[in-house]
Amino acid sequence: MTKKTLVAMAATLALALPGMAIAGNSSNEVVVDGTTGLTTRTIAVSVADLNLASNNGLRRADYRISRAAKQVCGWVNGSILPATPDYRDCVGSALDGARSDLNALAQRQG
Repeated sequence: MTKKTLVAMAATLALALPGMAIAGNSSNEVVVDGTTGLTTRTIAVSVADLNLASNNGLRRADYRISRAAKQVCGWVNGSILPATPDYRDCVGSALDGARSDLNALAQRQG
């Protein structure tokens, strides 16, 4: 491939990816992003099976989001090591963003 072809392909992907993120976010998924150091991990949490207009549905969604936040921030099941400040910051930031998305979904559903 020529350099010109590679640049054109990169530009096409750069324009297409934000559209994919918006399209994915309009479904019944909450995106949980966690950044530790230079690494960012993302998990899409499905809430399609939950009634977000009910307290029970919101609690279940929040539980799923909390587990995903721990996962993207590097939590190890059964770890006896204390949580580091970086880990706590990562989880807090991941939860803030995901809960904001969840509230927007709940408003659309309710």
